[in-house]
Amino acid sequence: MSESTVTLLNNPYGQSAFDLFRQDELAFADKSLMIKYLDDKGTSKFPVLLRPRRFGKSTFVRMLKCYYDISFKDRYEELFSGTKIYEENLPSHNSYHVIDFDFSRVNTDNYETLVDSFFSVVILGIDNFKRRYPDFKFDYSKLNKQDSVTLFNYFTNAYLNYFNTQKLYVMIDEYDNFANEILAKNLELFLSITGKSGLLKNFYASIKAQTSDAIAKTFITGVSSVSLDSLTSGFNIALNVTSLDCFNEYAGFTEDELEILIPKLVDVEKLGVTTKEIIERMKPVYDGYCFSSEANKTVYNSSMCLYYLTKVRQKGIFLNPDEYLDPASDHDGSRLSQLFNLTQKETAEFIIDTYLQGGVFYVSKLSENINLNQVREYNLEQLLSMLYYLGYLTIDREKSSPSGLALKIPNRFMSKLFARCTIDFSFKDNTEFKAPKLNLSALTACEDDISSFAESCTEFLSRIMNNQVLSHMNEMALNLALYAKLETMPIVNTYVKMQQSVQVPKEGERFPDLVITVNKGLPDECIYIIELKYLKKTETRDKTGESSLKSAIKDATAELTAYKSAIDFKGRNIKAYAMVFAGPDCVYCHQH
Repeated sequence: MSESTVTLLNNPYGQSAFDLFRQDELAFADKSLMIKYLDDKGTSKFPVLLRPRRFGKSTFVRMLKCYYDISFKDRYEELFSGTKIYEENLPSHNSYHVIDFDFSRVNTDNYETLVDSFFSVVILGIDNFKRRYPDFKFDYSKLNKQDSVTLFNYFTNAYLNYFNTQKLYVMIDEYDNFANEILAKNLELFLSITGKSGLLKNFYASIKAQTSDAIAKTFITGVSSVSLDSLTSGFNIALNVTSLDCFNEYAGFTEDELEILIPKLVDVEKLGVTTKEIIERMKPVYDGYCFSSEANKTVYNSSMCLYYLTKVRQKGIFLNPDEYLDPASDHDGSRLSQLFNLTQKETAEFIIDTYLQGGVFYVSKLSENINLNQVREYNLEQLLSMLYYLGYLTIDREKSSPSGLALKIPNRFMSKLFARCTIDFSFKDNTEFKAPKLNLSALTACEDDISSFAESCTEFLSRIMNNQVLSHMNEMALNLALYAKLETMPIVNTYVKMQQSVQVPKEGERFPDLVITVNKGLPDECIYIIELKYLKKTETRDKTGESSLKSAIKDATAELTAYKSAIDFKGRNIKAYAMVFAGPDCVYCHQH
């Protein structure tokens, strides 16, 4: 099929203006049926819906504004015909006066800037309201430019004087964005704005006060519950509905939605693949998020998907999702490291050890209100809850039960962030890790005999295991320790990747433990593929030791045979090695 015969829609990556989607011919996932659940009489009129960053919350809020606001009444057919909510024909559409605030715009450099910026964001919401309702008069020019509470109170008073009705719908997007930014760099400032008589508490108290005569409903989105206690103590009628089954898919993409979206965004036939094949490659990297233990579907990170599909369309070829990650996401795991700094060292070590052993995390319930004004450190339940809210962990439906939730790492992208954080937490600034060097001379010379490298690995691992740099060693920890050490030894034009995604014919995606590319792009380029196996010392001491070693070698050999046939390595100079360790000792190193 030629490109000219395919009509594609534009990609909405980075855009949230729902009212412009059809005008600008943007593809979008139809989330409108969620409005039916918000309108249900059993749903709170003041819900709070939390989701990780870059999941499409702002687009959802904008859609709600277009649906509920009276000023969009003339555009109802244009914006909602053909959507799921249009078929419901609910009487609530375009029946409220909506004012919305986007607190992701708040500047967090210092307290003065924050207060001024917060005031400005409230002004932006009011000015937008005035543009949609030109007859509404409200002059705030003489008000204190740092008093957001008085500003909002005066606004609602002017609203009642003009409209004389309780039909004001307040929508707040990213309620905690700036608070989380502050928490990451200035705990004392965070405590001052969320504590008693703090900026957040007073502002939301003023919203609550107006629900008796002006405000009919509110809708609040955010990322975590770390500021929710401060919000709800001032606005204690707000209800966290984050874990309700009906809202599981309100943000992010389901597979069903991707099957509709992908053909609208890329020329699937020209790529030579099917939509299902694209989804299959995206799934382990972007999917896996579940926000209700009763939900029967998981969702993909929508921003990740849209960024990847943008790159596929630009390049016109089928790309590896692992290599195309949304740059606006947390790539270095810095937020994860910050969370570990707000808990006891033993708690952080427990989480890292559980990750290294491939385990799941159990909590009796998620902490909905985490107040750092009352406790200066997260306990285990609070830390796990924060990891869930921020998207580092998600609900494991199969292992959860009515008595408690099981949490797991959702996908490969998040697993790599845990790996990065483990490196920083366990190895960074640790002299026992830094001191020994690995002998890379054989590798940089592209030799076949790398026994000197294997011997140096034994010396290195003996040192860090004896000094408990890692409290537990297993295959994952072995892989991570060697990768982390190799990363600290930069050699010109030599690149190291851990568990690199490669495509093996007839087998699909596979992951070599270590891929070391020497002299990349030069005529003498050489790629070392190293498959690591780990045995406990006790496994090699008893009568079954020999069979355990043989089994490990057999498994590594089979995996290396598959890796060498990978499309990614076709026509390249490949040297494949199995390395088996018993404790810290490399007991087998052989080329295959």
